[in-house]
Amino acid sequence: MRNILFLFVGLFFLGCSDYLDINEDPNRLRDVQLSSLLPNLAERTSNNYYSASITTSQACYQIGSYFQHFQEFTLSGAWSGAYLSGLQNGQDLVQRAEEQSSPHYAGVGRVLMAFNLGLITDCWEDAPYSDALIGTENITPEYDSQEQLYSSIMNLLDQAILDLQAEESLLSPGSEDLIYGGDLDKWIRAAHALKARYALHLLNKPSTAASDVLDAVDLAFTSNDDDLQLVYNAIRRNPYHTDIALGNNTGNFTVTHSNYFIDLLKEGLTDEADPRLPLLADIGLDTVFVGITDFDSDAPANTVNFSESTWHSTEQAPVVMCSYSELKFIEAEAALQSDPGRAYDAYLEGIRANMMKVGVSAEDMNDYLSDSRVAVGAGNLTQGLILRQKYVALFLNPEAWVDMRRVNFNNSVMSGYEGLVIPSGGQFVDPAQRAQYPIEEVSRNGAEVSKVAKGLNEPMWRDQ
Repeated sequence: MRNILFLFVGLFFLGCSDYLDINEDPNRLRDVQLSSLLPNLAERTSNNYYSASITTSQACYQIGSYFQHFQEFTLSGAWSGAYLSGLQNGQDLVQRAEEQSSPHYAGVGRVLMAFNLGLITDCWEDAPYSDALIGTENITPEYDSQEQLYSSIMNLLDQAILDLQAEESLLSPGSEDLIYGGDLDKWIRAAHALKARYALHLLNKPSTAASDVLDAVDLAFTSNDDDLQLVYNAIRRNPYHTDIALGNNTGNFTVTHSNYFIDLLKEGLTDEADPRLPLLADIGLDTVFVGITDFDSDAPANTVNFSESTWHSTEQAPVVMCSYSELKFIEAEAALQSDPGRAYDAYLEGIRANMMKVGVSAEDMNDYLSDSRVAVGAGNLTQGLILRQKYVALFLNPEAWVDMRRVNFNNSVMSGYEGLVIPSGGQFVDPAQRAQYPIEEVSRNGAEVSKVAKGLNEPMWRDQ
């Protein structure tokens, strides 16, 4: 991050100096500006997703805290990041790209804006957008409803697709594109994958049909190679590695895998432990996987941990923002009623794709996929089985919290969350349906916040 910012500052001042030279090609200046904005936007978007995931993954019981079970939470870092470095920087990129007849850059900017806006509404429901990006002209913007925000997301993605398909673009992304390396076809597939994701969120609303989801799926990812993710390296290191794994392994404990998630992998899906278990959780010298139960002081101490070798927290691991595996589970759920055969094939492919991504061996993967509790046949596939497998595949992904809220935290077999214990009473205020608005936003824009603020446990418009 520091290197990227230094590069941007240096190029900015160099560009200002060069601009005074009337013999210099002005297109060269514009190229520098756009290619400097894009990597910053991509990295900040990934960081916003990571920032939200640390708490949303607790809200859906994938991980727990070493200190105490969460109560009300605000996700203030994700809020400020999504607005200041996601939407604002995305709008800046789009505007500059349009001024410079470079729709390919504008398309990428709009995809990432849609992604940040989706993160905002999925965490807080109503939020400023229509009046939020005009700077000092309006420092107390009104809040758009969640229905309006989803419409804005889809409009951004539709326009992004048109931009990315433009036959002419003065400038186009290249190696500075940290996500797809300038591959516009992959960006187009990512836009369709996000359309499928957000259409699935609205399946219980009259405006959205399962066919809308499947139409987007047909134009989206075709393999793990298409995943919308930021891959880190030894200089720009994965945040789960720097903030979680290194901290836990030096005694600065934060969060780790929950007992519910670990037990699900140990014994909840098949007769044998899920082969992903030792890849996702580390037990060091212990011999038994035990997750943390942060709301039960009498629970046994956990043995599992994030380490420098667990898949999500290696130094160079990606932050996966939308995956082919997720897309196949979206397809499975959307096709379940109209085409059980298609749904079943997508369900199995979703499992296979996730296992391949995290490094399960072919032998272990095939044994798992042939287990009778997984290979149930098209006629026996249920939404619960789909969501159960999706829950594992979306470990540390805020979408797992979205799914759990869509079924209102039902812990029955048919919901997919059998055996889930919902803490209640005392200091706990579960289940969490939303984040609370950050105190900074309440102080700055309290009159508007008061019009939309709701309790932690009140379902969002999307889920009613």
